[in-house]
Amino acid sequence: MNIKFQNSFINITNENEYLNSIISSLNSEQINTFFYLNSYSFYLADKDKEFKKALNNADFVIADGYSVVLITKLLYKIKIEKVVFTYLFFDKISTLLEGKKIFLLGGTQNVIDKACEKLKNKYKLSIVGNSNGYFNDSEKIINCINSSRADILICGMGMPKSEIWIQNNISALRLKCVFSVGGFFNFLVNDKKQAPNIFYNSGFEWIYRLIQEPKRLFKRYLIANTYFIFQLVKAIFTHKENKRSL
Repeated sequence: MNIKFQNSFINITNENEYLNSIISSLNSEQINTFFYLNSYSFYLADKDKEFKKALNNADFVIADGYSVVLITKLLYKIKIEKVVFTYLFFDKISTLLEGKKIFLLGGTQNVIDKACEKLKNKYKLSIVGNSNGYFNDSEKIINCINSSRADILICGMGMPKSEIWIQNNISALRLKCVFSVGGFFNFLVNDKKQAPNIFYNSGFEWIYRLIQEPKRLFKRYLIANTYFIFQLVKAIFTHKENKRSL
């Protein structure tokens, strides 16, 4: 199902669809990209043309935030699930990636080194290469990825940097799957704690994260959530007017 919004879309509506899409991509000859949509990416897509292009060219887009679940329910009367890579990885996605070659890109060198160790030792995954997210030579990084013969790239350079970099370099990469994963590496090495289930399931995960990182996230959430509410109200009234004119 492809659900369109004014500047973006999602086409993965639940956990099972997401996991099945990963399985099919790993068995495909074509490279597939997995991005995510939440209130912040919804905001960025309206302000950043490169990011909007990257998001709209993605093969699979999941609803990473409750805001997307809400707007889908209110506008289209469609019930979808919030699907978050970080939460699914530990129990389910990691199992799907067993036996596959993985390259990690993003974070500081200290964080990415710790992430490699944890994925190798605890999850028994095959990590064939890594690079921190602070580089100037994309060609060198592409050569490293391709030389490693990786099947999968997990990219955590932050939004919108990850998505734009993937969009600009996807044609040169020889992979099966590319995941944009936000702050996954920091959560993986416990540099940041995941929100408890009560926050996650109720749609208030952002409050927990804001408490953890008020300086970094206050402006982001204030702007993105305010923008989202404004766009939601606008979309609801537009939707009603369109119905009346039919």
